[in-house]
Amino acid sequence: MNRYFHGTGAVRSYFEGWYFKHQSPEHTLILIPAFHAGKKGQKSASLQILLDEASYHLSFDGADFKASADRLHICLGQNVFCEKGCRIHVDAPGLTLRGHLYYGAFCPPRRSFMGPLSHMPLPCFHEVLSLFHSLRGRLLVNGQVWDFNDGCGYLEKDWGTSFPGSYLWLQGAHKKTPEHRTSLMLAVAGLGNDRQPVTACSSLLLHEGRQYRLSTYQGGRLLRFEGRRIALKQGPYLLQVILPPQASSSLRDPNPASASPGSSLLAPQDGQLRRPIREIPRCPLLCQLYKGGKRLLDTEIEAGSLERV
Repeated sequence: MNRYFHGTGAVRSYFEGWYFKHQSPEHTLILIPAFHAGKKGQKSASLQILLDEASYHLSFDGADFKASADRLHICLGQNVFCEKGCRIHVDAPGLTLRGHLYYGAFCPPRRSFMGPLSHMPLPCFHEVLSLFHSLRGRLLVNGQVWDFNDGCGYLEKDWGTSFPGSYLWLQGAHKKTPEHRTSLMLAVAGLGNDRQPVTACSSLLLHEGRQYRLSTYQGGRLLRFEGRRIALKQGPYLLQVILPPQASSSLRDPNPASASPGSSLLAPQDGQLRRPIREIPRCPLLCQLYKGGKRLLDTEIEAGSLERV
């Protein structure tokens, strides 16, 4: 049984967070509720919010957080997240956010995203809960109505101690008709240690009702991972992704006053949000899939999201 919350018995140095992405032709809204246990066992929670060109971080007491282990149901202050949708009530400096969004049926992967890697002693584990689901509803964002009717949703989660030291993560989806939907998620991460560094790559692609999975743990090979291009080959399949120009290298910048691309986020380190990173919440991604040299897919996903650390 899929456990929706792993942290019931967490004592220290632990985090668990969910990434709810909502996109329409005009807007992107990303909500990241999370639970934290620090090195000394102190419990807390957070809600990070990414809009098209801004980000916000809200802190909560541990008592304000509740989650179910056997179903998707998260309460964080006045905010509720579940499989049917989310209810948002946020008042923060520079941001007022109100309303309900309703989710259609989830499209989960056929099996665990991490595969055999989920049995390794890693600092972080990852799972995709829905590659694509439809959206209904409107939100009031700083007095303006954001309409997500007929939009696209995506949901994943992470849990463990800390994010990898270096990684690339991207996701994007679009639909031409209810039957013609495309959703891509890809992650490249440095695993192992200084003596035995390992680069792992895994991807999930949903296209017109079929799921494709290319991964190094299934024998896939990362042919290219430099600049703006990623190429992953597995058997007869070749997946290529071309990133936007602003993501040709790491989004990290040692000078916080500089105009780095993307919006500010905090990533977990030893269970707490202490590591500054950046995410581009809305950018174009070119996705191409070939089988034996025959092109199966060649499309630009306009509302992709990307982190490169």
